[in-house]
Amino acid sequence: MVSFRKAAAGLFLGYVFLGYSSTVSAQLTVYNKGIGGQNSAQGRVRFESDVKALKPDYVFIYFGLNDTLNEPAFLPLARFVSNLQWMAEYSSKNGIKPVLCTIHRVAEEPLLRRHKRESYAEEGPNGKIVRYNAAIRALAGEKKLPLADFYKAVEDAPEYRKIVSADGVHLTPAGYELLAKTFFNAVAKELRGREKIVCLGDSVTFGAGAQGAGSAEGETYPAFLKQMK
Repeated sequence: MVSFRKAAAGLFLGYVFLGYSSTVSAQLTVYNKGIGGQNSAQGRVRFESDVKALKPDYVFIYFGLNDTLNEPAFLPLARFVSNLQWMAEYSSKNGIKPVLCTIHRVAEEPLLRRHKRESYAEEGPNGKIVRYNAAIRALAGEKKLPLADFYKAVEDAPEYRKIVSADGVHLTPAGYELLAKTFFNAVAKELRGREKIVCLGDSVTFGAGAQGAGSAEGETYPAFLKQMK
């Protein structure tokens, strides 16, 4: 369990986080709504059934890996941003607070064993991610939305290989825990521990390769999130 006393002291399992004045004393209710291979358009289609129907307080939105890296799921930047904006506005209209998330840097060598280098033009996979992240940050700023800057969190982590798995895209258990912390810290000052949170996304939210994949148990990011206090 993660205590606010540790956070307030500035020590958080090797990472530095801001302290908080409030105390979360009860366990969060967390739903894992990640589906592997999906892009933001597919997430938008199931938003009403997977998010609104559960009547959560928050929706944590992490799309972009398939939109940018997976050729059959590629989406132009404008359409990707439009989907995120729709999700954010639809959430707000229904009393749900949306939290956006930047896309983490991938390891290109293993990725390019499965995908064609020419698919990413001159900017390459990570150049494309940087471009889409700039748009995510701009949208969050324009709409005054909480942002989980996972790209920065991964870059600031002591060892990249302990965060991103051998396939270059998905996460290790430590990576899933870091993603949970990054989302948590984006709204921690507001939380009292009784909130309901839907985690919406692709295979990273699903927890590919992790114990408890597809659930909020084991070593998925929703599982780590549920334990935070």
